[in-house]
Amino acid sequence: MALPFSSPGPILLDLGFTQIRWYGLMTALGCLTGIYMAGALLKYRAEKENLEISFDDFSNFALVAVFTGIIGARLWFVLLNIQYYLQHPLESYQIWLGGQSIQGGLMGAIIGTWFYSKYFQRQANSKHFNIFTTELSSLAVAAPLGQAIGRWGNFFNEEAFGSVTELPWALYISHTGKYHHPTFLYEMIWNLISFIILYSSHKKLKNLQCIGLYLILYSSGRILIESLRTDSLYIGSIKAASLISFLSLIAGLVLLLQRGKDQ
Repeated sequence: MALPFSSPGPILLDLGFTQIRWYGLMTALGCLTGIYMAGALLKYRAEKENLEISFDDFSNFALVAVFTGIIGARLWFVLLNIQYYLQHPLESYQIWLGGQSIQGGLMGAIIGTWFYSKYFQRQANSKHFNIFTTELSSLAVAAPLGQAIGRWGNFFNEEAFGSVTELPWALYISHTGKYHHPTFLYEMIWNLISFIILYSSHKKLKNLQCIGLYLILYSSGRILIESLRTDSLYIGSIKAASLISFLSLIAGLVLLLQRGKDQ
């Protein structure tokens, strides 16, 4: 039975003087859900590492992660499309139109929260790495749930789709007039599976191992799904997402194999 579907359009509400877009709504819902879930996980992980981390400290940490993550996501996307944005510089900040890289977002979030935890949290310097990894591991476990929600923004924007297909669940793209693999949906489903795996196993893992498992799960799924996508960005002749995913997969394996006490 054929179940093709299509986007109702990118605009949720048109108020005349401004528009509320589905992309922004789904991104916001994804971020808030991820932060809420990470906050719920933090108490257990902090007690496991024998650390005192207040909810206020974690809230600030999470807000920094979101803020620097959004900057990183957009900056990476712009850099991979630098020729276009050099000709259209005023569009470089218009994130509500789409065009963010989740991998750039992860890099931005990690860099931003590292500096925050090192220089601004009111904790002894000797414990700063443990605090950083405890908070980051809580976010790593919760992140796929937020990502699953955020991926629906791609659906409404008719982006992040795959090659033409005749499969029953094909996604109709209006500007191509054809049915495509709904790769946004594949990644959404994989993110939910990843969240279930992380949530069910995180109590057995150290902080760096949680982060490593997240990188392995996300990267392995992204490599497979990226092979179907037709809108990939390239570094030379290599798909940027595939290259970053491969490197992240290796890093994840290294972290997952960590057995030290202080992590």
